[in-house]
Amino acid sequence: MKTMNKLLLILGFAGLMVSCEKDLPFGREGQDIDLKDQADVAVFMVTPSGGDDTPAIYEAIMDAQAAGPGSVVQLCEGEYHLGLMEIRDFYGALMGAGQDKTIITAQTGLDIDPLWASNQLPDLVKFVGGDVHISHLTIQTPPGAVSTGGPGWGHVTCLMSFTTGNAQYELYNDDRTLNAVIDHVSFKGQYLEGGAGFYYYTYNCAYALRTGVDIRSADAGTIPRAKVDIKITNCDFDTFIYGTVIEDLKNSKVVLGEKNNGNVFNNLEQGGGVWESRAMDILVEGNTFNVPELCWGFDYNDYPYYAQLQDDPETTTSLCNIRNNVFNLNTADYAIYFRNQRHFTHPGEKPVAFQVKNNKFNMTDGYPIGIYSQVTKGAVIRNNKFSGYGWVGLYLTLYSQGGLVLGNNFSTAQFDGIALFLDSNTQDWTVVGGNLRESAINLGINNVITGMNMSEMGEPLGRAISDKITHMNHLMH
Repeated sequence: MKTMNKLLLILGFAGLMVSCEKDLPFGREGQDIDLKDQADVAVFMVTPSGGDDTPAIYEAIMDAQAAGPGSVVQLCEGEYHLGLMEIRDFYGALMGAGQDKTIITAQTGLDIDPLWASNQLPDLVKFVGGDVHISHLTIQTPPGAVSTGGPGWGHVTCLMSFTTGNAQYELYNDDRTLNAVIDHVSFKGQYLEGGAGFYYYTYNCAYALRTGVDIRSADAGTIPRAKVDIKITNCDFDTFIYGTVIEDLKNSKVVLGEKNNGNVFNNLEQGGGVWESRAMDILVEGNTFNVPELCWGFDYNDYPYYAQLQDDPETTTSLCNIRNNVFNLNTADYAIYFRNQRHFTHPGEKPVAFQVKNNKFNMTDGYPIGIYSQVTKGAVIRNNKFSGYGWVGLYLTLYSQGGLVLGNNFSTAQFDGIALFLDSNTQDWTVVGGNLRESAINLGINNVITGMNMSEMGEPLGRAISDKITHMNHLMH
């Protein structure tokens, strides 16, 4: 091979050059591999050429794929220039020498007409099926337009996408899956023509990464959701419309940060979210969302945006835990937004179990909403801290019902509107503590708002809470 050497590692990693010295953090759950436990690990080295590195990287990935699961493509220190690439059924690792040491930069002048004509989205790197670990590198766009053709916007849809099929490749195969672990990766986009935030037209890459189906349009109700387990830790996202677009999934596990291993979101119209998915297990933890003016933090939203998706029922309770995050809201719209419309429009289907716990909301300029809930049932919002100057701390509206607000701290915040607002369609909420005093408006039905003194309650509050949210007990820990 012209640009790489195959190294066989036995009990150690001593043969790698200094710029590529790293442990191999690869595994289905993202655990580090102990090379002493490995009989052999195939490693395929790539060094930057100064020109188009797409063929060399693709060849290394194909060689690693042929060598068997767990093989590694090692990108050494330097800048690589990459064109459009699709990688199918890769069971291995793509590693760099470190963020801002190994840099992958999208080429300019990318012709996206063939993808557009084949009904696919123009993503820079597509992973279709497999089990892939990506770590210790930066992937970015250069200044200016990067593409030609397609809709003529000069952008690519995302830097990395993770799916199980596309318009040309096993689109209807429900059995395909993908597991992805992304760790210590920097995603960096650019504005177009000096613009600053107006959806597609002022970014040369719309999203940092995304999941879901790779098809622009299809007949109504024909496309299955994908099974993609994805874990994203120690990453940073800068200058995109959306940082992480997790959508069109089913029976999937999503980990967006962990305690002490969170991600950082900057200069994004929306940090991220989970959209149009079913039977999900979601953890959002330890992240810092720096949310700029008129922009948004994190969503969970099952509104039917995509008519082409199959109308899968929600037969399993999806779990959404958002905890130990920091939301810095600079005249932003909101930090967290929930809309669980499916259980309302399809009576009898399982509601999503939301828990928002131990988050910090730092607000400025009297505009932001901290937590915005629509059409939820049994949400638990507890032990969050609000500070600074905002509009509304908790905004509970549009048929949100049966939830618990417990022990939140509003004492260091000033609100232009109100700390807690429950509109006329809310029902059966229990609000305990929070030093609310007169900073609450309750227009709903059978909502209870009380301080920490329980003497006026006709029955023990603990039992009342337990009875109302029994389906949330698995989250109450």
